Order: sequence, then structure tokens, then C-alpha cells
Amino acid sequence: MAGTSGKHRAQRATESDAIKRLPTPADARTATEAPVGRASGSTLSSTPAQAASKRDTSAPAGRAAATVAPGASRVTVPDRTAALPSAAARASLPAPTPRRAAFRTVAGAWDLHSHSVFSDGSCTPEELIAEALEAGLERLAITDHDSLRQLSAVRACARRLNFPVLAGTEVSARDYVTGRNVHILAFGLEATSDGSGPLERLVNDTLYQRTANTLWQAWVLKRRGAEFSGRYISLDNVVETAGQSLGVYKQHVMESLTHRHHEDPDYQFFYQCQFKGESPANHDIRYPAAADAVRAVREQGGVPVLAHPGQMNSWVSLPELVQAGLLGIEAYHPDHGAVDEELAFEAAARYGLFVTGGSDYHGKYGAPAALGEAFVMPEEAGEAVEQLFRRERKLA
Repeated sequence: MAGTSGKHRAQRATESDAIKRLPTPADARTATEAPVGRASGSTLSSTPAQAASKRDTSAPAGRAAATVAPGASRVTVPDRTAALPSAAARASLPAPTPRRAAFRTVAGAWDLHSHSVFSDGSCTPEELIAEALEAGLERLAITDHDSLRQLSAVRACARRLNFPVLAGTEVSARDYVTGRNVHILAFGLEATSDGSGPLERLVNDTLYQRTANTLWQAWVLKRRGAEFSGRYISLDNVVETAGQSLGVYKQHVMESLTHRHHEDPDYQFFYQCQFKGESPANHDIRYPAAADAVRAVREQGGVPVLAHPGQMNSWVSLPELVQAGLLGIEAYHPDHGAVDEELAFEAAARYGLFVTGGSDYHGKYGAPAALGEAFVMPEEAGEAVEQLFRRERKLA
């Protein structure tokens, strides 16, 4: 695939204006996030409805409120007085020198963002590797949501098939000042035997909440008599559809009922009616604070990367995430346009981050249609990502 990533959103502003809006260290916050964890005494035997009723979705106490000036293009946040850490203090990875490749083609490229049956993707790791080979990709990252328990299985598959794969995870988080969700890709991690690592404790809570919430949503739709082409929701079918997944996702509810691809118009119409807007099943969970997620990745020995900042408009969160230990940024993504890519490279240069890129492929459960729709060239990723692949060979 020539050029930059595949399909682009409409550009929100000119490139020069967008660069001017990139946050500076003075934009970062002084307040810290309140800890997020499971309520004391909660167990997996709680019903989805009980779990949902106990959730608090308000912002953590003690955070300064964000303000938006009339006509402002982004959220303004309180200044932070602490200086950003030096590159040497933040990581042992080589200092990146981000630069765009003169010629970009999927042949020989790296797709460093995809999902498998271990979360909300429809493909096994074996199938993802087969599709990567067919697309001409040279390397792959499988980054299932909010779990480390799948990492050893992904690595075993990659070694068996002799294909270079980064086994990582995508951490779901939130910036409670801007009110926006933030996703963090994490690489170079190993699961502990008892799940007691700093990041494991954080993501296990998210996974528990998400599974309980999704089953509650399915129960609500079942009670409402939601129907698709004569089929009705069965909770048993939803759990069966989840299969090897370490959690239950809305994609499993949709697949159990529709058996359609995510991009199918009828699928999209049904999804919007049942999970969005005024639907009683439109309910989300409470996510950990984004800076806490970055810190947890670092504390467990991993390498955190800001995922698709253009898709989620998480640019203003960058200074605080860098302060927490962010090391990389995803420049290429199917939902990134030229402005987003330019902003990512500008942020990488400003904060000493390396760049990555990937398709965020979910198989039939999401867009895009194929691996390699977005990617990063080896010379763009640089020595920092090369070192991650070398480290990967030593991980169990």
C-alpha cells in the first residue's frame, strides 16, 4: 500500500494551525489521579446488574476542572510546575530521531497494532500471522485489550511459526480533566504467576468491569426483546461466542445475534440503535486514569506508547503522560489523517518519543478490512522499536 495510512478522516484544520496547538510542558497538570480499583469485597460472583449499579463514573476527587475558552480549539488545563524528566531519566531505550520515510509501502513494513480472539478480535494469532504474510508485512504486534494473560500464548505461536511478533496489550484509560478516553499500547511485558503486577492489577479490574457490563447490556437487550432477522439474544450464546477471549465484549453480543461483518450497514444500524444514544444499554465503565496506566506499565517493566491520539483527540494529555513515563506515540492509524501524522511526529521530536503505526485490525469485528491498512516503516520506528523486538525474544 503506497502513501500514508489508508482511509483518512476529513482534516480538522490546516497543518500549520494544528502544529501550533500541540501542547507544551506548561500545559500539563499538577494534580494526581485518585486510585481506581475494585470495591472491597467484590467478587466475580456478583451479577452484571449488581456490578453495574455499584460503579461510580464521576471524575476523581481532587482534580482541577478543565475549562474551554469560547472559540478555543482544545481544552485548557492548569499549569504544572514540575519539569519534564530527561530522556536519560525516563528510559534506557535509545534516544529516537523520528523522521518520515521518503517512500512508504506495506511490503516490508511493520503493523504494530492488532487484536485477536483473546480480546475483541475475530482472528487467532495464527490467522493474524498468515494475513500479515499475505499482506507483505515483515513484522506484527498483537495488542489485545487489558490483559497480560495471553502474552505467553502469543509468543509461543510466533516462535512456532517463526514470525517476528511483539506480544503486547492495549490499556483502556481516561483523562478525567478532558473527559476523553485514552488508550496506551504496552510492550515488553511478562505476566506474573499470580497476577499481582502493577499493570495486571489495573487491567484486571477493567476486564472484570467490562465483562460484567457487557453481560448486563446483553441482559437489558434481551429483556427489551431486541431482535435481528428473527434472532433474539441468548446470554449463553454470547458467552459461547466469546470463546477464547479473556473478557466479554459488545462485539461478541453482536456476533452472536447478527453473524455479520462490523462494516455491514444492517450491523451498524442495529449497533447504533441498541448501544448508543438513548438506549438503556448505553452504559460504559469506569477506566483508570491515563497517567496511572502509563506509570503502571513502567512499574511492571514495560514500554508505554500513546495509541491513536488523533482518533481520540488525546493530544492535550501528552505532557502529563510524558511526565508519567510515556516513551512512544502511534503516528500511523486508519483514523489518522495527514494532520494527525504530522502532529505525532512533532510530538515525538518535542518529547523524545519513538513512533509506531498499525492498523488496529479486529478481523470481522471491526474496521479496517485488512492488516497493513496502516503501518510504520522500519526506518521510522528506529532503533527503539528494533530493541523491543530483540527484548521480545527473551520473554516467556
